[in-house]
Amino acid sequence: MKHDIDLWQDYPMDHRWDQDQNASLLNIVFHGGTFGNFLRYFLERFSTKTPNIPRLPFTDTGTSHAFRNKDFSGLIQRYHSSFINDNEGHTGLPVCLITPSTKKHFLYLKKAQWFRAGDFKISPDDLWSKAIGEMPEVIANQVKGIIKLYDIKDTAHFTWIPKFIIRDWYKLEFLQDLEDTHNYQWFDALKKHPFWEEQKMFHLDLETFFDWDSFVENITELDDMFGLALDFDRQAEMKEIFDRGLSLDVIRQECNLVEDVLANRSDLRLDQLDVATEAFIYAETERANPDIQMPLTNRFFRDAEEIRQFIEHFPNWYRRSNPNLG
Repeated sequence: MKHDIDLWQDYPMDHRWDQDQNASLLNIVFHGGTFGNFLRYFLERFSTKTPNIPRLPFTDTGTSHAFRNKDFSGLIQRYHSSFINDNEGHTGLPVCLITPSTKKHFLYLKKAQWFRAGDFKISPDDLWSKAIGEMPEVIANQVKGIIKLYDIKDTAHFTWIPKFIIRDWYKLEFLQDLEDTHNYQWFDALKKHPFWEEQKMFHLDLETFFDWDSFVENITELDDMFGLALDFDRQAEMKEIFDRGLSLDVIRQECNLVEDVLANRSDLRLDQLDVATEAFIYAETERANPDIQMPLTNRFFRDAEEIRQFIEHFPNWYRRSNPNLG
């Protein structure tokens, strides 16, 4: 499936997101929700070329939105995709482009683009826990689509869509080939834009922000490439800040947990997952077991062992080719 991709979205094609057209030390280009603000803060705090920043950047949900552009030196700046048009004709700019690469990352984006970007704090669970007439305006189109797809008759103001319907709706998207999803195609178009061919580029994988070891490895390479002069003698302080941000970010924690559950590395309870994360587990389990469909119930599995039991003891006479696969 080919989607119509608009890299500039709801802003002017040359909208400027930071103080200047471009920065001399590093330009961070990222999609909302992919840690561009945190990366700028971290690099400015630990570079010996920029003034020290004593305060932490975090909001109560783990976003790094507590500072304004004027609070930074300007040597490192961050932008969204309109950086391309604002700098048309420029070459050799030092650029770090943050992009996702795995299914886990796209699960994260599915949730973070509602909750973290702009600090909207909209959760997938709002789709079933709020009455139809009380839904946030920014997800109104999704609600209309769900009502139409599942032929829901009762749409009065104070009615609720069942949780199992919302889980199934998310599952259908997660069952698509990743390359057919809008998010994948958007990031693919961004990565392949010819503008980057004329710049000094560092492609930073989103996994950097999910794992401390990956973070240190990739930040070291970034430092080496652009001469950021990061003070790695303060690595204990670096890790403390990284861990603090991760501890506040429930979405990242859930995505890491899902990875462990699907790899049989976790026996933690699953009763606190949001409905999108539950749907991702459903989708990956059905992919691995194409003659089984996961149950349409409001209750989710207690833990990975209960999922394993469901698959192992699923009666043969119920096994059928999954109509949502292939």
